[in-house]
Amino acid sequence: MWARGEAVIMSRAGDTAIAAEVQYRRRVAVDVILLLMRNGRILLRERANTGYGDGAYEPPTGQLADRETIVETAIRVALAEAGIAIRAENVSLAHVMHDVSGSGRIAFFLTVSGWQGDYSPSPGGFGPAATGGKAGSVVPSGANRAPGARWFPVSHLPTNMLDRSRVALRNYAEGMRFSTYPAFGPVGPALFSAAPWQDAFSA
Repeated sequence: MWARGEAVIMSRAGDTAIAAEVQYRRRVAVDVILLLMRNGRILLRERANTGYGDGAYEPPTGQLADRETIVETAIRVALAEAGIAIRAENVSLAHVMHDVSGSGRIAFFLTVSGWQGDYSPSPGGFGPAATGGKAGSVVPSGANRAPGARWFPVSHLPTNMLDRSRVALRNYAEGMRFSTYPAFGPVGPALFSAAPWQDAFSA
């Protein structure tokens, strides 16, 4: 009798059976993270009430929901976390990170070439602005307000940024399209002043 975790594999002739170890399927959380850039700045929001990394900054992020595509998640996250409306054709893959620091996560970092609406650092948080996304500057009706979001220069990211996001941004700026975390040590803010980082987000 075969042990648990083993499977019977028949030869092509059908007369030989061997035991082969079968790895149990594992479900992994999938994060969708938006890299919203404007005038050399990136929009980051402060984590709150999550139980992990609260108080640290990261780009707008959300988890992939059942029966939802990566792009559909991006559209939902953009509205919920940044109060902007984005179109599927404006979303591009920037970087994929496999986070093995805990139970395991896959993060898709996406760039957005244009949007409607704008996050403003004014006391109200959101509002129309002439310097909004390339697609326009009208805040969608019913857009959520994310009080912990701010624009940061890409060359001076906050010191209390979530480390996996900081590493992913550095990797993307260096031309990497896939990385595993933790595979690198913490990155100092000085590394973000390099030209490749600026060039990666100059579009």
